[in-house]
Amino acid sequence: MKLIIASVIILFGVVIFLFALFPADMSITRIVRINAPKDSVWKEVGDLRTWIKWNELIQVRRRTNSGNMNTRRGDSNHINSTDLKVYLLRKTADSVITKWEGGSAKSFLGNYIFFEDHGEVVVQWNLEFHLHWYPWEKLASMYYDKELGPLMEHSLVNLRNVMENAHSR
Repeated sequence: MKLIIASVIILFGVVIFLFALFPADMSITRIVRINAPKDSVWKEVGDLRTWIKWNELIQVRRRTNSGNMNTRRGDSNHINSTDLKVYLLRKTADSVITKWEGGSAKSFLGNYIFFEDHGEVVVQWNLEFHLHWYPWEKLASMYYDKELGPLMEHSLVNLRNVMENAHSR
């Protein structure tokens, strides 16, 4: 019996040690080029009321919550639903910083960075996560990129389409 208990304790210690080697911070990044003025793209991203037009992460939540996703009336700084809240933390000339909170009280940062390149605006979107030492949380983080990356890509393509259509008029 002592051997079994000692083996379980040692195995638990080895698992904790191995997962401690995983980084505590991770980020997912996607980039898109948009043929539109930088200030109009910045305004679109900086107004959370417009996100329902192009942001797949918001659209997926809206579809799964039967239309429960909304911005506060007249407030471009918040998006609320039963399992997701997005807050606009800060806007600068070249970035928009948001905080995302999931239904399980997990939060992460979303950063949109804008820069111009040969007459186009490049939008870089980062989702930054801080992970606890729990092995199951670090293991789950390996799937964040596969789960969120395609939605981020579609969102940025949607943003490009919205902005280029508006710019061509």
